[in-house]
Amino acid sequence: MKAPASRLIALLLTALLAVCLVGAAPASASKRARASAGPKLGLAAARVAKRGKSQRARASRRRQAAAKAAPAASPEILFNGNFDSGFGNWHVQSLSDRATLLTSGTFQGSGAARFEVQSGDVEPETGSQRSEVSGPTFNEGQDLYIRDAIRVPAANSYDVPWQIVQQLHEEEWGGSPGMAVMLDNDHALKLGTGDDSNTFWQGPALQPDRWYELVYRVNLSQDPSAGFVEVWLDGAQQKLANGQTRIYGQTIQAAQTYLKAGIYRSKSSTGTSIVEHDAIVVGTSYAAVTS
Repeated sequence: MKAPASRLIALLLTALLAVCLVGAAPASASKRARASAGPKLGLAAARVAKRGKSQRARASRRRQAAAKAAPAASPEILFNGNFDSGFGNWHVQSLSDRATLLTSGTFQGSGAARFEVQSGDVEPETGSQRSEVSGPTFNEGQDLYIRDAIRVPAANSYDVPWQIVQQLHEEEWGGSPGMAVMLDNDHALKLGTGDDSNTFWQGPALQPDRWYELVYRVNLSQDPSAGFVEVWLDGAQQKLANGQTRIYGQTIQAAQTYLKAGIYRSKSSTGTSIVEHDAIVVGTSYAAVTS
């Protein structure tokens, strides 16, 4: 009787061991898979976190720059971006010798800004052919009047597929800006979407070495039936692409957008771009920004 009992016990132990081994195999494989995937997931997460941190840092710098703006002359002034006090109200994205200040021949006040981009220039923060300043952030639903005095020096020799000299660029947005003032090879201004899919206003060719006062009103909306634009050049209200003085369309592509001015152009551009800006003001009425 003892021998059969011993064999039975041995058989039971063998079966129990087999069950344990079968149960352990998936766990071991799962553990190996997690161990293999772990570094890859960690690296991807680190890259995402780094990008997010960089974006947040840039947004923070812009907000801090806006907070340093000169005290508003009236409640209707949201941002006074003149260059009388240098670049203190702005976050600068430019090679150090490409964004400079003018103290004579200004449009208004004691200072103006000169931006330059040459062939092969690479702005270190964005890796683009760019010499720009970034200002305050605005929200969808705001109705803004933006003034910018612009002068194009005769020394320009650029040949560009596209070139933006002022823009409202959405926060946390990887595409083209919803609103952009562009300068073409004929030195003519155009206001529209940054990807050139929608033109609100086509302006005249600018005479060299002459200041022009551009004012545009933009109602910020992702709804093309609610967003609209109006434009003035040297005090004269302009006819827009629809033949009217107001044109409707999508004017913002995300909930927030921030102001930029200077030069941002295609990497395939050649020659030298030079644009001067002065007396940039954002407010809630035409009278407020032009007074």
